[in-house]
Amino acid sequence: MAGSQNINFLRDKVQKLFSQPPRLAIVILNYNGYKDTIACIESICSGAPGSYVVIVVDNLSLDDSVAELKRWMQNYLPPLTASSWGGMLKTCTMNDGQASARPGITLLEARNNSGFSGGNNLGIRYALELGAPWILLLNNDTIVGCDALERLVKGAEGAGAHLAGGAVYEYADPSKAWYLGGKFRWWGDKDLKYMRKGATEAQGTIETDWITGCCMLVRREVFERIGLLDENSFIYCEDADFCRRAARVGFRRILVLGSKIYHKVGRSAGVGSALAHYHFTRSRVYFHGKHYSLPAHASFLFMFSLSRCLKGCRCLLQGRPDLAKATLRGLWDGMLGKVKASCP
Repeated sequence: MAGSQNINFLRDKVQKLFSQPPRLAIVILNYNGYKDTIACIESICSGAPGSYVVIVVDNLSLDDSVAELKRWMQNYLPPLTASSWGGMLKTCTMNDGQASARPGITLLEARNNSGFSGGNNLGIRYALELGAPWILLLNNDTIVGCDALERLVKGAEGAGAHLAGGAVYEYADPSKAWYLGGKFRWWGDKDLKYMRKGATEAQGTIETDWITGCCMLVRREVFERIGLLDENSFIYCEDADFCRRAARVGFRRILVLGSKIYHKVGRSAGVGSALAHYHFTRSRVYFHGKHYSLPAHASFLFMFSLSRCLKGCRCLLQGRPDLAKATLRGLWDGMLGKVKASCP
């Protein structure tokens, strides 16, 4: 009898907690990086109101991420409840009477590692089911600045934007910008690392072509209209692709200068790794072919192939045959339309 009463009590608390859609659902993808993920969530919780929810998707980590995340969640807002969603295990924190000051947290355990796009799409689908009007994609290797999320949402709402990004700085050197807007380019979409002439933080917002997936705020109707992230890419360039699709139907994209995020650069794939070389090369080929005409893409392939061959030669001269192989294999797989989770 007591067990049944406890179950009913927990169910009532869950229903009460989610009876009203959260204002913002934050999707964080974790893969073998629970320490960074926990630090990221703690930075969110230090200033986020209870109208936010955090959705952590574990992308089939090979370390103790799931156990460590559950342990932290239990200490943060007990008790935890376990169930299933979409064939995945789901663990949620509960309202302990202080939920108005603490965002709720849900952990989804993916059944396979489907990359940045596939993992984030799981979290996006869950957020859409919750009814959140805003969904934020946030890298787990980021630290959220004071009031950054509130500034981001208010800035987007005030500007009438459909997508918004924050100003991203390097965690190791907070004065060094990592992303301050993006431009669509035929050769390769460009991320800006300097404040545009005449732009100041007091200005509030500026227009941008594309927004980094490191911190991308999206209205739910954007997903409902153009779909989710393209899962034909395992990692890289999917953010610019999503923004191109949004731009084609007239959705407005902005950068909120006062919303500051600090990024631990290169934690996801590792800067300079064979994995990064392979996927960056492969994704550039795939997305260019997706967005440009056949003649334009043929010209790109000719020039890009030459540049990758030269890059491979440099890698060989530097004693890194693994990087040369990864680059050329990425070029080949991109042209054949192959998608691989790991570097061959």
